[in-house]
Amino acid sequence: MDISFEKSAFLKLLQKKNIATCILIYEIHFMKVKVARSAGFCIGVKRAVEMVLRIADEHRKCKIYTLGPLIHNPQTVAMLEEKGISVLDDISTTEKGDIVVIRSHGISPVRRCELKSAGLHLFDATCPKVAYVHRIVREYSRKNYAVVIVGDKNHAEVVGIMGETSGPVAAVNNLSQISNLPQWEKVLVVAQTTMDNRTFQSIVAEISRKYDNVLVKNTLCSETSFRQEEIEELAKDADVFVVIGGKNSANTKRLHKLATETGRPTYWVETAGELKFIDLEKIERVAVVAGTSTPNWIIADVVEMVESINKRFQLPWRWRWLKNLAYSILRANLYTASALWLLIFALSQKLALNFPMIRASIGAFTIFGMLNLYEFREWQGLALMDPSKVQFVRQNRKFILPISIFCLIAAIIASLFLWSPLIIVIIAIILMTFLYWRLPEFEYNLSAAIKDILVSASWVAIVWVLGTAGNVKVVIPLISLMLFRGLILGLKELETDRILQRETITSNLGEKRSLWLGLFLLVISIISMYLAGFAIWVMITTIILLYLLALVVAFVRTRRGTYIEIFTDGIIIICALFLLL
Repeated sequence: MDISFEKSAFLKLLQKKNIATCILIYEIHFMKVKVARSAGFCIGVKRAVEMVLRIADEHRKCKIYTLGPLIHNPQTVAMLEEKGISVLDDISTTEKGDIVVIRSHGISPVRRCELKSAGLHLFDATCPKVAYVHRIVREYSRKNYAVVIVGDKNHAEVVGIMGETSGPVAAVNNLSQISNLPQWEKVLVVAQTTMDNRTFQSIVAEISRKYDNVLVKNTLCSETSFRQEEIEELAKDADVFVVIGGKNSANTKRLHKLATETGRPTYWVETAGELKFIDLEKIERVAVVAGTSTPNWIIADVVEMVESINKRFQLPWRWRWLKNLAYSILRANLYTASALWLLIFALSQKLALNFPMIRASIGAFTIFGMLNLYEFREWQGLALMDPSKVQFVRQNRKFILPISIFCLIAAIIASLFLWSPLIIVIIAIILMTFLYWRLPEFEYNLSAAIKDILVSASWVAIVWVLGTAGNVKVVIPLISLMLFRGLILGLKELETDRILQRETITSNLGEKRSLWLGLFLLVISIISMYLAGFAIWVMITTIILLYLLALVVAFVRTRRGTYIEIFTDGIIIICALFLLL
């Protein structure tokens, strides 16, 4: 991309006072941050995280350790510590019956025997691709092959692989080391899964020249190789690289090395805070890559920080203070409560019910308190995948918690003012919320799918009782609308649910089936509203269908949970506004 040409074209447009076009060009070209498609947890790391969190959930009374840091990311390790999952450094500190999780790097058979002899329960989270290397080395070592591992000899993965050998073995990571190898009759060459392909191929070529009988098994992880190849592609359209990952991560170190070799200035950071010491103000294009142990939330924080470092013009939705304000409103469930307030008020007005403002306030107070207490009980489960949400809860719970309790009590008192047999439903929802908040047994014994159904059912009940006074004709449309909302929000949390092994409706159905089910629910809603004579609802649902298309596009293109929440409750707001017309 020719930056000087773009700047001159921009200035010409500015002279012609074509402001809209200038803003568009400036937004697209002058603030370019490109994130590698492969950035984030690899399959092996995801599997290890899933396993250790599931173990922690199923064995709450046991001490749980990981044999060394589960992944090479200090922030993630610290969060696991908060969940009671410690790093095991010394077996003598353990007790018989304690649980030890073998991380994705794997361990040697000797080490495994030591752990079992100490009376520890082992859970194996070794990456399947690493386990495959173990099997190959074990098999060919028994056939009297000398084993050469292309990798770092002190890396945990290589140490574990070397432990599988029953004969000669060596680990090399550069050409100069090959001349020191003994003369062997037959040689097996394998690779540390995270080694870069260029180094592997050059060492294989040199070993093939030295030995006559060489068997090569390319055990490089295809996902790691893709990350490394992607750097060359990104370098074509980048002024600098920002590499994200733990400083003790071998694969991140390799990504940093490859990015540096492209000739582009390269910065290696573990967190967004480290970017404060890097001057990126005059940079036009930034490429962001991340190691296999880097969580998505850290990547998102770094990208946001990179965008905010540039002090030039930004469109309003990129203003950091505005984004923080919007995020706080969203995280405190004020946005959701406002959407429900507007919907109940609009329905009450449309159906000519008494006290529409009070009805709407009761509904908003109930959902605000219910969601906040629900999240207060659930927040630790989301610590790994969305720490920013957890941080918000921690920092503000001393305010949000009492306000939420006050709102629920106020909702009960106000409900008595509107007394009718149906108000018992609202009071029951509030009491159920208090029980769930105060009694952890409810959380432990209820599946995530049942919780999702209860929350969606509460939504429907609140709107049906307060907004329609129990009008039977709108039950099916309301159920369809709220289930649709639940499915979309479930898709937002799909990756988290899979990582945490939560059996939700969307995690069981998957993305495509959940979207098809949502579309089916909307079609059913349109038909039921037409048959019930609610012409305005037919119009609303048609708009929702169009909105669904926009929502699917947004979900596929952004995968940003905040945007999905805004879109989803925006549907509720649009419905309410059309009812008020």
